[in-house]
Amino acid sequence: MRLLFLLMGGPALRSGWPYLAALGVICLGAGAGIVMDLLQHGTVSFPLQLLGMFLALEGGAEALNAFYAPAGIAWPSLMKSTVLLIFGALVFLAPHDSGVCLSLAFATVFLLDGGFRVISCCLMRCRRWTRKLTLGCSELVFSVLIATHWPLSPHVIVPLCFALLLLGWGINLLVMTAQIHALPVNTSVTALPMFTRAGLRAPHGLGYVHPPMGQHAPSTPLNVYIWTPVGSGDVAGRRPWFDRWVAAIDHRGEVSTGHTSLEMGEEIYISLYPADDVSRDFRGFLKTLRAKEEFDVEGCFLPSLEKEIKAWCRPDKRLTLPHYNQQALRNFWLSNASDTRYNLTSRNCSTSVIQALDVATEGLLGERGLQGLWVLFNPDFWLLSLVRSRAEGMTWTPGLVMDYCLLLRQVLAPAQRLSRYKRAASWLQQQLGYKRSATDP
Repeated sequence: MRLLFLLMGGPALRSGWPYLAALGVICLGAGAGIVMDLLQHGTVSFPLQLLGMFLALEGGAEALNAFYAPAGIAWPSLMKSTVLLIFGALVFLAPHDSGVCLSLAFATVFLLDGGFRVISCCLMRCRRWTRKLTLGCSELVFSVLIATHWPLSPHVIVPLCFALLLLGWGINLLVMTAQIHALPVNTSVTALPMFTRAGLRAPHGLGYVHPPMGQHAPSTPLNVYIWTPVGSGDVAGRRPWFDRWVAAIDHRGEVSTGHTSLEMGEEIYISLYPADDVSRDFRGFLKTLRAKEEFDVEGCFLPSLEKEIKAWCRPDKRLTLPHYNQQALRNFWLSNASDTRYNLTSRNCSTSVIQALDVATEGLLGERGLQGLWVLFNPDFWLLSLVRSRAEGMTWTPGLVMDYCLLLRQVLAPAQRLSRYKRAASWLQQQLGYKRSATDP
């Protein structure tokens, strides 16, 4: 919900607060209705069948999009399609299932999510890490209870989770609607209490003027450069999960974390480094993973991409956003460029880039008015939220920034989403036309 409000922006939220309040009441009523139905009949099927049909439709469209991609089979889209189809089948067949497959699927989800939280909190002492560690342990216990079918029946698990999700949405919407009235004009929505209570550390850099989106297109695109841990170091052995999203270890036993920077033409270049390089030994690296302010060190911002390439190497990937709030980003940087504190966990190169990216993309969905809320029916938005929650539960790394930017571009490009359905409809029409011509004498 925080991600949705960030992309909607303050002006759209202030103008549409009655609709948001009504949507919150509807979510509360729907969640309460499902709970009442469960208490009376022990199961519910109609809302789940709609959800299952929606997931199956998205999975089918994503599969056709993957097979008919211009550059060959798009394997990430195909994997996403498989996951959507599996969950669609599980949700649709939940009221008629014996309970074994359903309970194992949900137990696996809670086991993986809880395990991630526990491992990340043990490795990186992020802000409020004890609370997140408790939540992870609770998920592990919950996965055991689901797998053993005690105290909840498998036929109740999916409806109850869906009802709790709706109740959470309703409460968050009503709370945020009340908070939006107290938000001053030309202020970022990240100044709201719902944002400042969460995150890696105490918020910083909010004292700037955040104007609405301008009428004119930005004079230059926004570029995000990624140096991956594997591409920026001589890696000794491959550890797919660790190398992709955390760091890589080279032949000398030193840690390569990669790097992230953001560029707005020749005016702004955000590339934060520690003034004195942190320990690259693996044990020393682990000791520096503390998010509190007492572990901050002096840092510096590099002046340009060209000088960074000369001093190091070229980035592995460049991600471009043509549409963003240029004036807000300019105001933010003028207000925060002098803050050069560095912390490997809570204020590193990737967290600095993400904060600037949030400033630049805040309110992009709000330009569409209430139609921006349709993003809730886009699976890419849920993946985007998942990546963000993983990063906030651990820390932002170059790999997570790259995944976030790739998904963000898809979420902010509705034309591509519509073209996916058009391609699917065109393919079905061609297949039906081919079958008719084959059966004609």
